[in-house]
Amino acid sequence: GHGTGLCDNSPNKKICNSIVYNCTDPHEASVAAVHKLVYQTKVAKVVAQGQAKSAEIDNCISKFDGAIDSTKISLQALEVGDYTTMRTYIINARTNYIVCNNGFRNTFTTNPIAKSTKFLEDMAIVGKYLVTLIK
Repeated sequence: GHGTGLCDNSPNKKICNSIVYNCTDPHEASVAAVHKLVYQTKVAKVVAQGQAKSAEIDNCISKFDGAIDSTKISLQALEVGDYTTMRTYIINARTNYIVCNNGFRNTFTTNPIAKSTKFLEDMAIVGKYLVTLIK
């Protein structure tokens, strides 16, 4: 039989399973989550750069850079076993995605990359969750 899956209590099982695959170690899963978050943020940045130029898009590109920096710091914190700092920086990354989204909401314009920012937000939430499983 299998033990309890890491994603059983995840806030988003589908995204969690896509990150974790068959991984049973929460530390490994957290590393995978952060790497995937950096990768997907870079993908979203490229998508954003392909949009019509606007203050909102420029803001998102800047926020994606901030999120990448935050995720890299979270990984450094994980390496030294500082899980509180790791979670804080994953939350910072998520905040960057929210701020990107809010830029459109505040100007009553449609976010052309809303799917990207929502996916990144969900990934960050899962990443934050996975860190809590490290003993």
